[in-house]
Amino acid sequence: MMEICVVSHSEEIAAGIQALVSQMAEGLTIKAVGGIDGEIGTSIDAITAMFDEVEDEALVFYDIGSSKMNIEMALEMNDYSQITIAHYPLVEGAFLAGVEMMIGKSKDDILESLKNNFKEKD
Repeated sequence: MMEICVVSHSEEIAAGIQALVSQMAEGLTIKAVGGIDGEIGTSIDAITAMFDEVEDEALVFYDIGSSKMNIEMALEMNDYSQITIAHYPLVEGAFLAGVEMMIGKSKDDILESLKNNFKEKD
């Protein structure tokens, strides 16, 4: 089954989204990283470690700025062809994707739903 990865500048936000989506999509694998040593920020090393644990296909959602940049760098430096960046709102996008994964929708169908429901981030 597909997985969701969450990258946030805040450890609490990442954990909160993980908890929210887990409650609505019980049994779905949701990985989350956020913050650096209890402070605000993102770490390419933490992102890479999270991606190393992805067992199937995954959609990765992010919050702002350097989280996107660090995700892109991790993808460029490694062979993570099974991971797709979802350029949609972090909370709402991860929530919708989680619910749709649980009802068996494909990655392409989920990306289409995200596109139809949300404006893509720049």
